[in-house]
Amino acid sequence: MERIGEIVETNSLGFIAESFDLHRPPALGSLVRVNVDDRVIYAVVSFGATTSIDPGRRPVRRSTDDVFDEAVYREHPQLERTLRTEFRAILVGFREGEGPVRQVLPPQPPPLHYSVWECDPEEVRVFTERRPYFRLLLHVDGELPADQLLAAHIRAAYAARGDDLGWLEAAAQEVAMLLRDDYDRLMSVLQSIEP
Repeated sequence: MERIGEIVETNSLGFIAESFDLHRPPALGSLVRVNVDDRVIYAVVSFGATTSIDPGRRPVRRSTDDVFDEAVYREHPQLERTLRTEFRAILVGFREGEGPVRQVLPPQPPPLHYSVWECDPEEVRVFTERRPYFRLLLHVDGELPADQLLAAHIRAAYAARGDDLGWLEAAAQEVAMLLRDDYDRLMSVLQSIEP
């Protein structure tokens, strides 16, 4: 699959990567991977943003009309050098060599400057066969509610698995078991993943 970014910040729970495509972070909830020697580390995209490269300054509007004008960026490529697109990802598992996928936090986070790759549908299928990592996603303290991150991931995995309705039903049952004591969150996820 395609290399989509480079890690610019990392910790035991996840990482931030700068996207190679301005204005196009990977889809919210999508499964990505980082190859570190003989280890593959898996993560779920939890947030994306395009911001100024100068942390103290906010980008200003460059177009004179109310609609974004791509032609301005084509005519003035230096404008793009003042922006960057980053995405956050939550670590959800790893695989050592040819061993099985383990859906727990890896022993070490991926290193700085390593490449982030999108997972192909087969990788998504293999990783999502089991779902204990749902619990990790439900405890994320991030920019958006954890239940909506989980719902976005389920939708992305469902699409990557070729709209596998049996898998979606099993995922919904797993969510129901995890959120059985929180009706409002449970209904929020179930309504968000309805095909």
